[in-house]
Amino acid sequence: MSGVTGTGPARPPHRSERRPAAAGHPAESPPGRPAPVRAVRFGSFDAERHWRPADLANLPRLTSPGTESLIAGLDETLAAASGPDDLLITRNPLGRAHVDALGAAGITFRHATAGGGPAGDLPGGGAHPRGADPVPEGVEEALLHDRALQAAIARAEALRPFAVLEATSRLTHQPDMPHALPDYDTVVEVNGKAWSSALADRLGLPGAGTVVRSAAELQETVTALAAAADAEPVVLVKDPYGVAGRGTIELSTPGSLARLVRRLRAQEEQGLRVELLVQRRYARAHDFSGHLTVAPDGTWSLLGIQSMTNDGYRYGVSRPAPQDLVEDLDRRGYPDILEATALALAQAGYSGPACVDSMTLRDGGWVPVLEINARMSMGLLTLELDRRARRSGLHAHLWQHDVTIAGDADIDTLLSALDREGLLWRGGARPGVLPLAGGTLCAPRGRLVCAAFCAAEDFPAWRDRTEQCARGIGVGTLPPTARKAVA
Repeated sequence: MSGVTGTGPARPPHRSERRPAAAGHPAESPPGRPAPVRAVRFGSFDAERHWRPADLANLPRLTSPGTESLIAGLDETLAAASGPDDLLITRNPLGRAHVDALGAAGITFRHATAGGGPAGDLPGGGAHPRGADPVPEGVEEALLHDRALQAAIARAEALRPFAVLEATSRLTHQPDMPHALPDYDTVVEVNGKAWSSALADRLGLPGAGTVVRSAAELQETVTALAAAADAEPVVLVKDPYGVAGRGTIELSTPGSLARLVRRLRAQEEQGLRVELLVQRRYARAHDFSGHLTVAPDGTWSLLGIQSMTNDGYRYGVSRPAPQDLVEDLDRRGYPDILEATALALAQAGYSGPACVDSMTLRDGGWVPVLEINARMSMGLLTLELDRRARRSGLHAHLWQHDVTIAGDADIDTLLSALDREGLLWRGGARPGVLPLAGGTLCAPRGRLVCAAFCAAEDFPAWRDRTEQCARGIGVGTLPPTARKAVA
């Protein structure tokens, strides 16, 4: 079932059941007539898993039980991009205390739970029927079974999914659905590392990798890279749809290469095909990302540049790029490269948000197009939060850590602890922090996703104070070696 709610008046966080916020609509709506929905936001944060062809050979990887349910809770972070006339649809209910904390910070929106939760009023009238099917694998599949929410989506002005999946495409082809999205096959193509590497090569950019399509070709390519290096290099082998540290293997010895080749040959004998990207491991100086949006008519807009701090090969922190980096990138011609990337995406038939991951190197070089994520991203969410923070003279810094969770610690206890310590951001010019996802904080392991609203130089201190506060209620940061298994 679906419950649609508005983020009502804020009050201090308190211990409560994890349940949807009370039904309501923005105060400016006429009595009995909710304002039109501007945009509908939803989406699964493991889009690459859905895009990856089933017949591809796999790289070795570590996983932890509960990882999929943890990732499912990340859709709550889309509240950062939502406005009061937007409808945010999540897979699971939002806790009342979390909704109140977001509202106190000025982040208000309407909310619905796809496939689960108590019934509530839907935008435009009508209530969702009770007794709906259980929640399928993802929010997109749940919406395919949810006629009431389909009707609400059809009445909205715009559809803003996190990413276009096959189920998202099917949703837009339902009867009376006016929204158009890029072709699903196009989305799959432009999100593959083979496509971004070919684009970098076509543009003559440094750092383009080599796509290999057999175990024998992998062995030949890695051996050639090692022979051409002044010192023994570390070579990266990447799955074409790997993300967040999943699907990247470091090869530093002939033995590690031989073991991987044997594994791939065994899969080839089973009928699977190999497609991998091979790159040198660069001595990075600074990770950053360019964010843009491509309109259906082929025009594009630059949304901003974010400075990144990665935890190994995983996203760790995003924040506004410092001015000296922006000026350096201007001199290197980064805006022109982003324009060429946007035009290539448009020519391929893609429209929507895109993130270009890039890096500068310690030797003064750079890799302007490391990979392209043609979807929403954590960096773009940071830009949305920073837009809010700048009104009060602050900047937004978004970070995540995998954590251990003891006892009954959850989003409610975290919010209460942050509030007691005076750390919780409530909008305005006073700095603070704001957790963005509650569904990722479930024992025994979870993920802390937080934004700090402060001056750039104060961010490390705010992050440390937040994590110290979290440890006090039983939410402890995992060491890097343990985090690899929760990727």
